[in-house]
Amino acid sequence: MTDEVRERIRVLYADDEDDVREVFEAVFADDFDVTSVPGGAEALAAMGARTFDVLVSDMRMDPMRGSELLAKAYDQHRDTQRILLTGFSDHDDLAAAVNEGHVFAYVQKPWDAEQLKLTIQRAADQRRLEVENRRLVRELQLANESLKGDLESVHRTVPRPRLQVTSPPMAKVLEQVIAVAGTDASVLLHGETGVGKELVAAAIHERSVRKRGRFVAQNLAALPPELMTSELFGHVKGAFTGAQQARRGLFELADGGTLFLDEIGEAPLSLQAMLLRALESREIWPVGGSDSRRVDLRIIAATNRDLLSEAQRGVFRLDLYYRLAVAPIFIPPLRDRPQDVRGLGAPMLEAAARRMGRTLPRLTDAAWAQLERHAWPGNVRELSNVMERLAIYHAGREVDGGDLGLPPIPAPAGDVGRPPPAPVQAPVTDAADTIVLRVPEQGTTFDDLEREILVQVLARADGNQSRAARSLGLSESTLRSRLKRLGLKG
Repeated sequence: MTDEVRERIRVLYADDEDDVREVFEAVFADDFDVTSVPGGAEALAAMGARTFDVLVSDMRMDPMRGSELLAKAYDQHRDTQRILLTGFSDHDDLAAAVNEGHVFAYVQKPWDAEQLKLTIQRAADQRRLEVENRRLVRELQLANESLKGDLESVHRTVPRPRLQVTSPPMAKVLEQVIAVAGTDASVLLHGETGVGKELVAAAIHERSVRKRGRFVAQNLAALPPELMTSELFGHVKGAFTGAQQARRGLFELADGGTLFLDEIGEAPLSLQAMLLRALESREIWPVGGSDSRRVDLRIIAATNRDLLSEAQRGVFRLDLYYRLAVAPIFIPPLRDRPQDVRGLGAPMLEAAARRMGRTLPRLTDAAWAQLERHAWPGNVRELSNVMERLAIYHAGREVDGGDLGLPPIPAPAGDVGRPPPAPVQAPVTDAADTIVLRVPEQGTTFDDLEREILVQVLARADGNQSRAARSLGLSESTLRSRLKRLGLKG
């Protein structure tokens, strides 16, 4: 999504000191749409009257502390990301807020303007990603509140709307998700930028035995190299200038759950060595610390690079590659799955129009056909960009192919509409036969296709759950749990 289309980030700042609020407004007024209030009650009232991307709150306020405000904001305005500013040793309140998922990030006072600006931008980007996830998906919903319902970049988990599957390539990805989710193997997701690697990682987590733990995600490309080690492994008090308190890293935050590391190819060689050691020993060493800490988590990494080629050139460790790529999954680009364009684009357009208060544009079949023929170098992110642009500039109008603003692409010979339906041949782990899936229609969900797969596998196993579980690489208990969730009888 480009800056031209994106609205200004809306920030609500709560602090009971008038002069501090004035400083905050003066520092960030050029970067964000800032509203400041003197306390927690005023902040909740402001959030009830207007939508904010990010809530920034001081910890020490009277009568409502910042941790209490963030907890209430979490319950009442889940979409708004929350940042806590603290200059005191409020360890218990801070730990509770982090553990309960009320905090996207916390920043120590006195805050550095550039660091806080970057944290606010990351929080706003995360909020937009969550909204986009709900546009792209219909069900990846939390098993319970401990998974939090927030997708955090630093301290976050994934909401579980239902992921739409409308193309044969994505049906094959689904089958791999189902197969690998029943294991604890490390997964490496390959795919171009913007294809939805984090959504696939979240789907794996949600179907795994770790689904009651956190799904913690971090794009390494968004971190300065000098901060990567501290962000991942944490640091002890006094480890470096500005480390006024100990801080847990992402490995500890994901303990018991899943840590998703996007753009793993951005990790410098020094960090790669630390990652390899952590994966092999299941122990981490916080920066400046002398004692290791045990962690139990699953790693899912993602890249848009050829890591094997980079290993041969000496810029990526081969031993780390093999440790990460136990179960590789390739996510095809959007141009290779044109059936997904309408299935993903239509809810994106509806959500964009609703969010901006615009009347929904009406795309003709010719417009959708042109969108399906587009090369989509930016993949799903580019599609989201186009849908938002249409909602802005073509509200309430009929949109034909000439209104899309896409470069012209020659139409293929023959029918320019949707490709004719064809069965999807999808191999099943440890089975000589194949599973035949119907081509998914718009609105078909992961659960719909998973139900088809399980029905066919059980039929082929003559109803024997042990044999069916073995063919899918699952335990019997996992298979029974999925049958129950999908309303199937074994």
